[in-house]
Amino acid sequence: MKEMKNKMAKAPKTKAKLGVANWLTILRMLLMIPFLAMMSAGAALILAKTGGGGFRYDGIKLIGSNSHKLALSIIYWTCVSLFIVAMITDFVDGFYARKTKTVSNFGKVFDPIADKVATTMMMIFLAIFNFTYLPIVILFIVRDIMVDGSRMYAAKKDVKVNANWWGKIKTIIVSLSLLVIAFSVPWLKENEDSLKQFYVNIPLLAGLILAWVSGIIYICKYLKGITKDNNLDSKKEPIIETSTNENNQAIEKSDMESMEITSSEEYKNQLTQEIEQAKNNSNSTNNSSDSFF
Repeated sequence: MKEMKNKMAKAPKTKAKLGVANWLTILRMLLMIPFLAMMSAGAALILAKTGGGGFRYDGIKLIGSNSHKLALSIIYWTCVSLFIVAMITDFVDGFYARKTKTVSNFGKVFDPIADKVATTMMMIFLAIFNFTYLPIVILFIVRDIMVDGSRMYAAKKDVKVNANWWGKIKTIIVSLSLLVIAFSVPWLKENEDSLKQFYVNIPLLAGLILAWVSGIIYICKYLKGITKDNNLDSKKEPIIETSTNENNQAIEKSDMESMEITSSEEYKNQLTQEIEQAKNNSNSTNNSSDSFF
């Protein structure tokens, strides 16, 4: 009994109510609402016919061909600050959940969703400001769609796959690489330092490779579980067919036995009728002989 109690005490507790970790996850998702509004405003200023382009720094001096570069710089650093706060909440809620050994279904579902929303929006934001490359962002989005689609299909088959270390390392590298880009590229000259900008984006490229490696591992595990489930279903079908055949054979056998019983009863009835007829004939013969004498 003591061992069972110790195991139950050590096991993570699943709580139905929202705890501190879940409220941090909700906060991280809510932070993306002003982030999206600011990102949209920045994109509108960049695409507007006011000189085009974004902004850069020459030391502490703000430079750029866009006439709204001051507004763009305010929007930029506000969004970067929101992303930093979102990443801090991601670290804190994970640390708190591990420390208190509390696990919730809400956290299992919405924590990775909040992480993907935050990192994807930050990548789109940096691509709008031309600080990273749009194909990288598209490849990240395609990877997430494939993994999430496989996960949703596997969930219908009751196939569950635990997170692997590839995915966790990917999340850390991508988050840190986005911050490196955010704090370094604005001080690079837009036309002259294109090679340096590529070098700064190398950590994000490494995160992209890890993302696809972890995504392929996830998809293979999901497909393996789905294939195993389908094989189990296919094995059940012959059993059903054999049981159906056995039932049919039993029914045919019972029909034959009933036919045999019916035929035997008819034979008995026929014999009784013949015996009675013979008795009647014998009685009629005796009566005629008596009358003759």
